[in-house]
Amino acid sequence: MIERISDPAEKKRISRTILEALTDWFGIQESREEYIENSGEQIFLADIRENDPLGFLCLKETGKDTLELAVMGVMKEYHRKGIGRELFDAAKEHAAHRGYSFLQVK
Repeated sequence: MIERISDPAEKKRISRTILEALTDWFGIQESREEYIENSGEQIFLADIRENDPLGFLCLKETGKDTLELAVMGVMKEYHRKGIGRELFDAAKEHAAHRGYSFLQVK
């Protein structure tokens, strides 16, 4: 189930759990730590099932009308199960409901 997480400490805990499990993609420790630190202040959506985080996505406002997908991760054992798509769909819905015109992925 996709949830919006507000607590900065919880955001960092979830992002750390997932990013540290994905060292094939997030292997540079300094970059990984920057993603984790920044996640505490960003719009944060997570797929939590039975109290376990399976995936998350952070959005960063880059302009009055624009959000950027800052970082996203899904636990490796849950790849190809639709979690990433559900997170991205939730991000698009969030952006639309809050009046953003653009959602960027870099």
